[in-house]
Amino acid sequence: MQKTSIVLLSSMVAFPAFAASSTVMTNNSILIFIALMAFTCVNAIAQASCYFAGLYVQKSVSQKHVTLSLVFPLIALIGFIAEYQSLAQFILYLGAVLLAFGAALAPLLLTNKKVPCMQSALILLTGAIIILPLSIIVAPISLFSIVLCHLALKQTPIAPVAKFSTILTLLTSYGLFGYWLFQLFNQISVS
Repeated sequence: MQKTSIVLLSSMVAFPAFAASSTVMTNNSILIFIALMAFTCVNAIAQASCYFAGLYVQKSVSQKHVTLSLVFPLIALIGFIAEYQSLAQFILYLGAVLLAFGAALAPLLLTNKKVPCMQSALILLTGAIIILPLSIIVAPISLFSIVLCHLALKQTPIAPVAKFSTILTLLTSYGLFGYWLFQLFNQISVS
């Protein structure tokens, strides 16, 4: 027993650790990582809403969603390449980017799987309402809510209560996004 622990201890001392220390990681890359994971989660909510509403029956809709979803992981990959400082950090971020790419490609697998139903507008509205509180914290996320509301308004069988709720959610989302743009332009003009 003692001989085995000496051998294990000596083998661990002989090989250097390839882990990055917490002081090596920069704040910029951590913020990019957090934003990438948040985008992936919000995009998953949008994908689930579109799937259950039956919007992926048309292949063009799923291809457009995938094209737009791949933009942010690509930007994150470029940011990680510019910011990484160790091999371990690069591998961690590369794994996160590959997961985000895989999650963004999900609508291609869901094409032609579910047909639109009578509650399509309500499903899209539910997705928009789930995303709306998150856009209070990070205002650009309100774009997801705006798109889901516009898609909900295009559905043909929509109840008056659902239409009113969709318009209210849409106006709130536009308000949050407009306020964020106003603050952004004020910060840029002051600088």
